[in-house]
Amino acid sequence: MFVDYHVHTYLCKHASGRPEEYVKAAIRSGISEIGFSDHCPWPLGFDSKYRMTSRQFPAYRKLISGLKKEFPKITVRYGLEVDWVPGRMDEVFKNLKDEKFDYLIGSVHYTDEFPFDNPDFADKWNEKEFIVKVWNRYFEILLEMAESGKFNIIGHFDLPKKFGYYPSDMTKIRNSISKVFKAAAKNRMAIEINTSGLRKPVKEAYPSLEILKMAKKAGLMLALGSDSHSPGEIAANFADAVKLAKSAGYSKLCTFNQRKPKLVPLG
Repeated sequence: MFVDYHVHTYLCKHASGRPEEYVKAAIRSGISEIGFSDHCPWPLGFDSKYRMTSRQFPAYRKLISGLKKEFPKITVRYGLEVDWVPGRMDEVFKNLKDEKFDYLIGSVHYTDEFPFDNPDFADKWNEKEFIVKVWNRYFEILLEMAESGKFNIIGHFDLPKKFGYYPSDMTKIRNSISKVFKAAAKNRMAIEINTSGLRKPVKEAYPSLEILKMAKKAGLMLALGSDSHSPGEIAANFADAVKLAKSAGYSKLCTFNQRKPKLVPLG
Protein backbone atom coordinates (compact mmCIF):
# COMPACT_ATOMS: atom_id res chain seq x y z
CA MET A 1 0.00 0.00 0.00
CA PHE A 2 1.27 3.47 -0.89
CA VAL A 3 0.09 6.90 0.20
CA ASP A 4 1.39 10.34 -0.71
CA TYR A 5 0.69 12.75 2.12
CA HIS A 6 2.86 15.70 1.10
CA VAL A 7 1.15 17.39 -1.84
CA HIS A 8 0.80 21.10 -2.56
CA THR A 9 -1.63 23.16 -4.63
CA TYR A 10 -1.49 26.31 -6.74
CA LEU A 11 -2.53 28.29 -3.65
CA CYS A 12 1.05 28.16 -2.35
CA LYS A 13 2.13 30.33 -5.32
CA HIS A 14 4.99 28.03 -6.30
CA ALA A 15 3.15 24.92 -7.56
CA SER A 16 1.78 24.25 -11.02
CA GLY A 17 -1.18 22.27 -12.32
CA ARG A 18 -4.78 21.91 -11.22
CA PRO A 19 -5.52 19.90 -8.04
CA GLU A 20 -7.61 17.38 -9.99
CA GLU A 21 -4.54 16.66 -12.13
CA TYR A 22 -2.66 15.64 -8.99
CA VAL A 23 -5.45 13.24 -8.01
CA LYS A 24 -5.57 11.74 -11.50
CA ALA A 25 -1.80 11.29 -11.39
CA ALA A 26 -2.17 9.53 -8.03
CA ILE A 27 -4.78 7.17 -9.49
CA ARG A 28 -2.53 6.38 -12.46
CA SER A 29 0.40 5.68 -10.14
CA GLY A 30 -1.67 3.16 -8.19
CA ILE A 31 -1.41 4.76 -4.76
CA SER A 32 -4.37 4.28 -2.46
CA GLU A 33 -4.41 7.68 -0.72
CA ILE A 34 -3.41 11.21 -1.63
CA GLY A 35 -3.17 13.83 1.07
CA PHE A 36 -3.05 17.53 0.33
CA SER A 37 -0.91 19.47 2.78
CA ASP A 38 -0.42 22.96 1.46
CA HIS A 39 1.37 25.62 3.49
CA CYS A 40 -0.47 27.09 6.45
CA PRO A 41 -1.28 30.81 6.01
CA TRP A 42 -0.57 31.60 9.67
CA PRO A 43 1.14 33.31 11.39
CA LEU A 44 0.16 36.31 9.34
CA GLY A 45 3.00 37.82 7.35
CA PHE A 46 5.28 34.81 7.73
CA ASP A 47 6.90 33.73 4.43
CA SER A 48 3.92 35.19 2.57
CA LYS A 49 5.59 34.82 -0.83
CA TYR A 50 5.24 31.04 -0.65
CA ARG A 51 1.82 30.35 0.89
CA MET A 52 -1.87 31.07 0.62
CA THR A 53 -3.38 34.06 2.39
CA SER A 54 -5.70 33.64 5.35
CA ARG A 55 -8.56 34.80 3.12
CA GLN A 56 -7.82 31.94 0.71
CA PHE A 57 -7.92 29.28 3.41
CA PRO A 58 -11.70 28.65 3.12
CA ALA A 59 -11.14 28.06 -0.60
CA TYR A 60 -8.48 25.47 0.26
CA ARG A 61 -10.87 23.65 2.59
CA LYS A 62 -13.60 23.70 -0.05
CA LEU A 63 -11.16 22.52 -2.71
CA ILE A 64 -10.18 19.39 -0.79
CA SER A 65 -13.80 18.65 0.12
CA GLY A 66 -14.72 18.88 -3.55
CA LEU A 67 -11.93 16.52 -4.59
CA LYS A 68 -13.12 13.91 -2.08
CA LYS A 69 -16.55 13.95 -3.73
CA GLU A 70 -15.24 14.10 -7.31
CA PHE A 71 -12.87 11.14 -6.94
CA PRO A 72 -14.54 8.43 -4.83
CA LYS A 73 -12.22 5.72 -6.17
CA ILE A 74 -9.23 7.07 -4.25
CA THR A 75 -9.02 8.31 -0.68
CA VAL A 76 -8.32 12.06 -0.52
CA ARG A 77 -7.04 13.32 2.83
CA TYR A 78 -7.24 16.86 4.22
CA GLY A 79 -3.94 17.98 5.67
CA LEU A 80 -1.78 21.04 6.16
CA GLU A 81 1.95 21.71 6.38
CA VAL A 82 2.52 24.00 9.33
CA ASP A 83 5.78 25.82 9.98
CA TRP A 84 6.89 26.03 13.59
CA VAL A 85 7.55 29.72 14.14
CA PRO A 86 8.90 30.29 17.69
CA GLY A 87 6.79 32.68 19.71
CA ARG A 88 3.90 32.79 17.25
CA MET A 89 2.26 29.38 17.43
CA ASP A 90 -0.67 30.47 19.60
CA GLU A 91 -1.89 32.50 16.64
CA VAL A 92 -1.53 29.50 14.36
CA PHE A 93 -3.48 27.04 16.48
CA LYS A 94 -6.16 29.57 17.37
CA ASN A 95 -6.98 29.74 13.66
CA LEU A 96 -6.79 25.97 13.11
CA LYS A 97 -8.65 24.74 16.19
CA ASP A 98 -11.99 24.05 14.47
CA GLU A 99 -10.62 22.42 11.32
CA LYS A 100 -11.30 18.71 10.73
CA PHE A 101 -7.88 17.73 9.45
CA ASP A 102 -6.84 14.18 8.76
CA TYR A 103 -3.26 15.06 9.69
CA LEU A 104 -0.85 17.94 10.23
CA ILE A 105 2.74 18.00 9.02
CA GLY A 106 5.09 19.98 11.23
CA SER A 107 8.00 21.58 9.38
CA VAL A 108 10.81 24.07 9.83
CA HIS A 109 12.00 26.15 6.87
CA TYR A 110 13.54 29.05 8.77
CA THR A 111 16.15 29.27 11.50
CA ASP A 112 14.72 32.44 12.94
CA GLU A 113 15.05 34.98 10.08
CA PHE A 114 17.06 32.79 7.68
CA PRO A 115 15.17 30.78 5.01
CA PHE A 116 17.84 28.09 4.89
CA ASP A 117 16.28 25.96 2.12
CA ASN A 118 15.61 28.89 -0.23
CA PRO A 119 17.96 28.76 -3.25
CA ASP A 120 17.97 32.57 -3.38
CA PHE A 121 20.01 32.52 -0.16
CA ALA A 122 22.15 29.44 -0.86
CA ASP A 123 25.38 31.46 -1.13
CA LYS A 124 25.28 32.07 2.64
CA TRP A 125 26.08 28.39 3.24
CA ASN A 126 29.74 28.90 2.33
CA GLU A 127 30.84 29.81 5.86
CA LYS A 128 31.76 26.91 8.15
CA GLU A 129 30.51 28.58 11.34
CA PHE A 130 27.27 29.49 9.61
CA ILE A 131 26.66 25.84 8.70
CA VAL A 132 27.01 24.74 12.32
CA LYS A 133 24.80 27.57 13.54
CA VAL A 134 21.96 26.73 11.13
CA TRP A 135 22.02 22.98 11.82
CA ASN A 136 22.05 23.48 15.61
CA ARG A 137 19.27 26.06 15.57
CA TYR A 138 17.18 23.93 13.21
CA PHE A 139 17.05 21.06 15.66
CA GLU A 140 16.35 23.37 18.59
CA ILE A 141 13.25 24.59 16.76
CA LEU A 142 12.32 21.09 15.64
CA LEU A 143 12.44 19.93 19.24
CA GLU A 144 9.94 22.63 20.24
CA MET A 145 7.67 21.40 17.47
CA ALA A 146 7.94 17.74 18.49
CA GLU A 147 7.35 18.52 22.16
CA SER A 148 4.18 20.47 21.39
CA GLY A 149 2.13 17.37 20.63
CA LYS A 150 0.27 19.29 17.92
CA PHE A 151 1.43 17.36 14.86
CA ASN A 152 1.12 13.95 13.27
CA ILE A 153 4.08 13.93 10.90
CA ILE A 154 7.55 15.48 10.92
CA GLY A 155 8.23 16.96 7.49
CA HIS A 156 11.54 16.53 5.57
CA PHE A 157 13.47 15.87 8.76
CA ASP A 158 17.05 16.77 7.77
CA LEU A 159 16.17 19.60 5.39
CA PRO A 160 19.32 21.68 6.14
CA LYS A 161 21.29 19.22 3.99
CA LYS A 162 19.41 20.40 0.86
CA PHE A 163 22.42 22.08 -0.75
CA GLY A 164 24.89 19.46 0.47
CA TYR A 165 26.34 21.32 3.47
CA TYR A 166 26.94 19.48 6.77
CA PRO A 167 28.75 20.31 10.02
CA SER A 168 32.20 18.71 10.10
CA ASP A 169 31.28 17.03 13.40
CA MET A 170 27.77 15.57 13.57
CA THR A 171 28.03 14.35 17.18
CA LYS A 172 26.02 17.23 18.68
CA ILE A 173 23.49 16.95 15.85
CA ARG A 174 22.94 13.25 16.55
CA ASN A 175 22.32 14.05 20.21
CA SER A 176 19.79 16.70 19.17
CA ILE A 177 18.10 14.25 16.83
CA SER A 178 17.75 11.74 19.66
CA LYS A 179 15.98 14.37 21.80
CA VAL A 180 13.60 15.18 18.94
CA PHE A 181 12.79 11.52 18.40
CA LYS A 182 12.15 10.93 22.10
CA ALA A 183 9.58 13.74 22.12
CA ALA A 184 8.07 12.68 18.81
CA ALA A 185 7.66 9.06 19.90
CA LYS A 186 5.98 10.20 23.12
CA ASN A 187 3.47 12.15 21.02
CA ARG A 188 2.87 9.30 18.55
CA MET A 189 4.31 11.10 15.56
CA ALA A 190 5.43 9.67 12.26
CA ILE A 191 8.51 10.68 10.32
CA GLU A 192 8.06 11.03 6.60
CA ILE A 193 10.36 9.80 3.91
CA ASN A 194 10.22 12.84 1.69
CA THR A 195 11.49 12.00 -1.78
CA SER A 196 11.88 15.60 -2.91
CA GLY A 197 15.47 15.54 -1.66
CA LEU A 198 16.29 13.28 -4.59
CA ARG A 199 15.29 16.17 -6.85
CA LYS A 200 17.45 18.70 -4.96
CA PRO A 201 21.23 19.34 -5.01
CA VAL A 202 21.85 16.88 -2.16
CA LYS A 203 20.34 14.03 -4.27
CA GLU A 204 19.19 12.15 -1.18
CA ALA A 205 15.75 11.59 0.34
CA TYR A 206 14.88 13.25 3.63
CA PRO A 207 15.93 11.79 6.03
CA SER A 208 19.14 9.84 5.47
CA LEU A 209 19.27 6.12 6.16
CA GLU A 210 21.24 6.71 9.36
CA ILE A 211 18.58 9.07 10.72
CA LEU A 212 15.75 6.81 9.60
CA LYS A 213 17.32 3.94 11.54
CA MET A 214 17.41 6.19 14.61
CA ALA A 215 13.73 7.00 14.07
CA LYS A 216 12.82 3.32 13.86
CA LYS A 217 14.80 2.52 17.02
CA ALA A 218 13.04 5.38 18.83
CA GLY A 219 9.63 4.01 17.87
CA LEU A 220 8.46 6.55 15.32
CA MET A 221 5.88 5.53 12.74
CA LEU A 222 6.53 6.08 9.03
CA ALA A 223 4.76 8.21 6.42
CA LEU A 224 5.50 8.84 2.75
CA GLY A 225 5.48 12.15 0.89
CA SER A 226 6.65 13.35 -2.49
CA ASP A 227 6.42 17.07 -1.65
CA SER A 228 4.79 17.46 -5.04
CA HIS A 229 4.57 20.88 -6.60
CA SER A 230 3.43 19.53 -9.96
CA PRO A 231 1.27 16.54 -10.96
CA GLY A 232 4.29 14.76 -12.43
CA GLU A 233 5.94 14.59 -9.01
CA ILE A 234 3.16 12.56 -7.36
CA ALA A 235 4.63 9.40 -5.80
CA ALA A 236 8.00 10.25 -7.36
CA ASN A 237 10.78 7.83 -6.40
CA PHE A 238 8.53 5.89 -4.06
CA ALA A 239 10.27 2.64 -5.01
CA ASP A 240 13.47 4.18 -3.66
CA ALA A 241 11.60 5.28 -0.53
CA VAL A 242 10.38 1.75 0.13
CA LYS A 243 13.90 0.37 -0.21
CA LEU A 244 15.13 3.01 2.22
CA ALA A 245 12.35 2.23 4.68
CA LYS A 246 13.00 -1.51 4.60
CA SER A 247 16.75 -0.93 5.00
CA ALA A 248 15.94 1.00 8.18
CA GLY A 249 13.79 -1.86 9.47
CA TYR A 250 10.31 -0.58 8.64
CA SER A 251 7.63 -2.97 7.43
CA LYS A 252 4.57 -0.81 8.21
CA LEU A 253 3.34 2.50 6.88
CA CYS A 254 1.17 4.92 8.82
CA THR A 255 -2.06 6.35 7.44
CA PHE A 256 -4.23 9.00 9.10
CA ASN A 257 -7.96 9.59 9.28
CA GLN A 258 -9.19 12.51 11.40
CA ARG A 259 -5.81 12.65 13.14
CA LYS A 260 -5.93 8.97 14.11
CA PRO A 261 -3.02 6.78 12.95
CA LYS A 262 -3.39 3.33 11.45
CA LEU A 263 -0.54 1.03 10.47
CA VAL A 264 -0.72 -0.82 7.16
CA PRO A 265 1.78 -3.09 5.34
CA LEU A 266 4.54 -1.26 3.48
CA GLY A 267 4.66 -2.07 -0.22
